Amino acid sequence: MSELRTNRIVPRDGLTSGAYGGIIQVKYANTTTIQTIATTTYTDTGLAVTITPTRSDSAVLLMISLNSNGGGSNRLKIRLVRTVGGSDTTVFEVGEALVDYGSSNIHVQGIGTNYVDTPSTTSAVTYKVQFAGTNGSGNISVNNNGRSDIVAMEISG
Repeated sequence: MSELRTNRIVPRDGLTSGAYGGIIQVKYANTTTIQTIATTTYTDTGLAVTITPTRSDSAVLLMISLNSNGGGSNRLKIRLVRTVGGSDTTVFEVGEALVDYGSSNIHVQGIGTNYVDTPSTTSAVTYKVQFAGTNGSGNISVNNNGRSDIVAMEISG
């Protein structure tokens, strides 16, 4: 049996500006733990993944699928937080990921988003998804009808 091992893949003619090479490693996590809040304060969803880049010039492609519902006039906000060495950084935020303009509950599975992050480190990086309501007047739940998933792929820079 033969193996091909690499920590950097670059096309023969090089990379154009803003492009990335190949996939070096993939990490996956999911959660089915139900979280319900009625607040504007960000709370962990329980969805998190840790990846340790092999190169400091690598990027990390994140693919997130979040299962959620909302009630009343409260709207779902989400953000992605990167933790390196105990220090948290908000990578991105979606101010209204789930909107309910009526007085009834809205239920959605698989609110998805993708993001390419450049953490510039070879230390362990944890990415976690947090959620909050826009006004706190009604319950918002995550993972209440299935599971939420996160995939982190190290891609060569």
